[in-house]
Amino acid sequence: MISALKIAAVTIIFIVAVSGVYMAVTFPRNAVDLSVAFTVGADRKLQEFEVPLLHNKVQVEVTINSGSALWNAKIVESNGKEIWSHSAAQGGQTTYRSDWFSLPSGQYNFTFGTIGLGELQAKIKVGSKGGFW
Repeated sequence: MISALKIAAVTIIFIVAVSGVYMAVTFPRNAVDLSVAFTVGADRKLQEFEVPLLHNKVQVEVTINSGSALWNAKIVESNGKEIWSHSAAQGGQTTYRSDWFSLPSGQYNFTFGTIGLGELQAKIKVGSKGGFW
């Protein structure tokens, strides 16, 4: 009877520990967190990022702090294949947030650019998360 209780207790502790580790590893995190300030004319900013192991979803958020311009954001694999892209004409404290989309763990390039006829200051975040969230 006592050994059955010990086995049950160890099993419960193991299940809780494994669940906790899985949730900690797959918890949403920022893969890219950058600020840009573009003046009149075409400009772009490139940043490499990694989607961690056990993460399979990514979301892009662009917040315009000031200014107004046409902008384009894209995610490209290391071999040059475009995975995701979005263009918008956005200005004055407006936020664009993509849906969560599937992206396997690995190395990627994020590019944010403008052909702006105006100035633009923005904050860009690319978040990733695992399956539980």
